[in-house]
Amino acid sequence: MISSETRNLIRDFYNKIKNYKKDLSKELEARKKDRDKIAQYLKKDVIKNLDEFEIGQIISNLWTTEILGNKDYKIKTIIEANGLSKLKNELYELLYGDKNIEIRFDKFRKEIKYLGTASITEILCIFDPQNYVIWNDKARNALKKLKVEHLPINKYFITGKEYIEIIKTYKEILNELKELKFPELDLLGVDYFLYQISIYKEEEIFDEDFNHDEIRDKISEIGEWLGFETFTEEIISKGARVDVIWRAKIANLGVVTYVFEVHRKGSIDSLILNLQKALNNPTVQKLIVATNRSQIEIIKNEINTLPENFRKLLTFWNVREIIETHENLSKVIENIKNLSLLKSQFEEKM
Repeated sequence: MISSETRNLIRDFYNKIKNYKKDLSKELEARKKDRDKIAQYLKKDVIKNLDEFEIGQIISNLWTTEILGNKDYKIKTIIEANGLSKLKNELYELLYGDKNIEIRFDKFRKEIKYLGTASITEILCIFDPQNYVIWNDKARNALKKLKVEHLPINKYFITGKEYIEIIKTYKEILNELKELKFPELDLLGVDYFLYQISIYKEEEIFDEDFNHDEIRDKISEIGEWLGFETFTEEIISKGARVDVIWRAKIANLGVVTYVFEVHRKGSIDSLILNLQKALNNPTVQKLIVATNRSQIEIIKNEINTLPENFRKLLTFWNVREIIETHENLSKVIENIKNLSLLKSQFEEKM
């Protein structure tokens, strides 16, 4: 049972999140759409007839898988390691088996390779958000902040018995959120709440000024570290000069381009027009505006009446997140470099 301290922290975090997340309902609606992409394949009369493509759709649309650069490799590995028939049968038993969830959970984990706890619990929660919950690193981090001490917070690989206890705790959190009129009243909504707690930083409620050129160069360096060709202050199409371009060649398919504009101040109309002109280059796949939180809200309001195809291609990157990404990624690169896995052909031989 959650403590009174945890109940108070739930309310504190709810108020903080409500204050800085102005588009809370829209984000929850987007999560529902993500859920529906998977849920359609989890129906009782569908699972046993799934083909490789449909299994791939389930795996590739999991939030757990979103971070992967090569989803196809992950999907292929899972199918080859387990076999399509076994995957379908075990998935059916996990969701519709007549034994209790403790036994079904443990059996699926034992029988199926390369689908971890985060993926399994996400599938369960998407299948039935009234009775199952997601257990991943973000949830564990949030529960630490909420001072929940009776759960295996430091364990990634949990047992079915532990999963049942986690579900009970999530349902208690759900009851607290219902009293607070949280707009998503199921356990998938609890996962969203925990995710927001996990990523929440006190400073996030403040808007910091930033140096345009510094952010531009950090974006360029992040792209280089990720393996893209990068260009700054580049003319992407007639009349459109943009701050940063990430470009990648994909086998024989051609080139994909990601366009970044850093917006500190100035005309939002000019920013939008420049981005629209950038789309005249057919290789452009995404438009990203880098700015602070208040500017993001203003720009979102400005583009509300613009064509849907433009709005879908436009996304935002908070400068605070850019700085954190740059810092964290630079540490990763430095650590990998220290392993001396690769040598430059121009590097002096020892």
